Amino acid sequence: MKNLLIRNIKLRKWTIIIYSMLLLLSPLQLVIGNDTLLTKSIYSAVAMILLFVSIVDSGHAFRFNSKLGHKMSYDFFASLPVSKKALLNANYVTVTMFTLIGAAILSLYNIPDSNVSADQLNLNVMVPYSYITINFFAIPIAFKRYTEQKSEYISYLIYLLTMFIIIPVFVILVAVGLIAVFNFNLRQLDYLEPMFNYGFLVMSILFFIANYFIQYKKVN
Repeated sequence: MKNLLIRNIKLRKWTIIIYSMLLLLSPLQLVIGNDTLLTKSIYSAVAMILLFVSIVDSGHAFRFNSKLGHKMSYDFFASLPVSKKALLNANYVTVTMFTLIGAAILSLYNIPDSNVSADQLNLNVMVPYSYITINFFAIPIAFKRYTEQKSEYISYLIYLLTMFIIIPVFVILVAVGLIAVFNFNLRQLDYLEPMFNYGFLVMSILFFIANYFIQYKKVN
């Protein structure tokens, strides 16, 4: 398993470099003001990198899979003198590690919450929580059989679009429908925001853990 972890980390060396850079730059926001052209340019560049990380890295399992080279990579690695259990454990540890480190780095910066709104209904989605949620849902949704074997009908782009756009829009439409049909007061739908930030997070953790035991039973 140790060698598999090293392999996974080497596959994401550029991610490690970006995370390290963001970690080193994070204290500067406390001592450097945003009042000159130079500092504004630096903050803008950092903001673009954070946006890139929060979106593109919201699917570490997909990114690891793409680095392995081809859709039959699981068959290849399973043929090597390593156990399927070691493959499973290494991939789960790697995804968990990169997800939590990425969320921690995003938490170091004062990132505005994502806002989803329709009519007079607004939902503020906390970026680190949504980042963890989307990453943890990736394995039970797209890698439910084996962590190195992606479901062919689920692409990385479609997954991100579903998580970032389709699901939030669907929830908003349901909420607007409830308001229109049952004449709910907006205050009665305040629970929707905690559901976005905590409910989906808890669900993703439970599905992530449950899928581990399902896959563990298959390979054990």
